[in-house]
Amino acid sequence: MGIKITGDFDKFNKQLSKLTNFNFSGLHKEIGEYILEATKDRFKKEESPEGKKWKPSYRSRSGGKTLTDNATLKNSLNYKANSKKVDVGTNIIYAAVHQKGATIKAKNAKYLKFKVGKRWVQKTKVKIPARPFLGVSDDDRREIKNIIQDRIDEHLSG
Repeated sequence: MGIKITGDFDKFNKQLSKLTNFNFSGLHKEIGEYILEATKDRFKKEESPEGKKWKPSYRSRSGGKTLTDNATLKNSLNYKANSKKVDVGTNIIYAAVHQKGATIKAKNAKYLKFKVGKRWVQKTKVKIPARPFLGVSDDDRREIKNIIQDRIDEHLSG
């Protein structure tokens, strides 16, 4: 018992050889641009990659936006692309606290002191809830798949 495979293997081999010259750096750059814009859009929507609304901050209760005081965090987002991968992220040190959540405790004094609205507050600790902004949603995965397919189709037809 066996199987027989027939087809235009010359055409298949030509198409396959075209893929050896595929521009992965360009593809990764395009994916990086997409993920960067999708991530920045989460700041506008105030939601995680899964579409879950962030817990509102005190600022948002008085007319501001959660995670957007002066937009430093959002504006620090960037990507690095090469032929092997694309990384999207930020070098802001407090980004992980917002992404994962944390409890911040006073270290060098009895209390943390900070301003809420127009008044000063003292606390021994403050719990910052997780407000994930980095990640890839199901919609992002579909769009990335489309970007990849479109670039491969363009490359093979060219």
